[in-house]
Amino acid sequence: MLLTVVGTGLIGGSFALGARTRNLFQTFVGVDPDPGNAQSALSLGIVDEIADEVPAASDAVLIAVPSDAVAEWVVRLADHPGILFDAGSVKGAILDAIRGQLGEIPERFVPCHPIAGREVSGPGAANEDLFAERLVVQTPVAGTVPEAQEQVAYWWRSLGARVESMDPELHDRVYALTSHLPHLLAFAYMQQIEPAHLDHAGGGFRDFSRIGGSDPDMWSAIFGLNKDAVLAALAGFEADLADLRRAIEADDEEAVRDCIARASERRRGYHGD
Repeated sequence: MLLTVVGTGLIGGSFALGARTRNLFQTFVGVDPDPGNAQSALSLGIVDEIADEVPAASDAVLIAVPSDAVAEWVVRLADHPGILFDAGSVKGAILDAIRGQLGEIPERFVPCHPIAGREVSGPGAANEDLFAERLVVQTPVAGTVPEAQEQVAYWWRSLGARVESMDPELHDRVYALTSHLPHLLAFAYMQQIEPAHLDHAGGGFRDFSRIGGSDPDMWSAIFGLNKDAVLAALAGFEADLADLRRAIEADDEEAVRDCIARASERRRGYHGD
């Protein structure tokens, strides 16, 4: 079995390492538009060889490039005989772009989104256990071959992940709230921070700002691809923030406390720590 990883950074590299240690594939090929990343992946033992194009003999191709480049690769590999799957953070815009060029989604392409990102990137950040006890969302379309979807789910589960299926549009609305909006807020918040402030930063700053160190190219692309859902989520946040501001201005301690209490209760319902 031959796996080709297009994009040998954190996600692609971690999948390859995990698949290697679990003997899911025998040969690993890396394809990366960044020659430095490709060479690093080779030297770190993430892949066995690097190539300029995806080998025709590949049994599976993981497209682990930034979200705004996924559709281009799916279109390029539309006639490839192997199973294609991606790791993009946005689904609707990717699928629309593929349909716009091909008229349909290749039946052996399985859209995926592993919920396992970190604020660091590159082959050196790859971790064979990155997906352990993490969720991977699949967003298959009507024409997706069930056997391909099941095979991809098996590979993710073999790396320790939980796998669920979700409608692509629902996926984008949910993750606009749970992933994209928090990053947007962290990026905006960090504009207020000067180097001198860091000497006085504590746990609150550390916990809230961690994702503010994420990759600019990746996240600007995500915001653009999921624009409508992100803006809807932001509008809801702005309304809640305005309510809290008015309560503070009016010295309405009860309203402020109620807001904090609701937030605290909802946060305690999260068990992903």
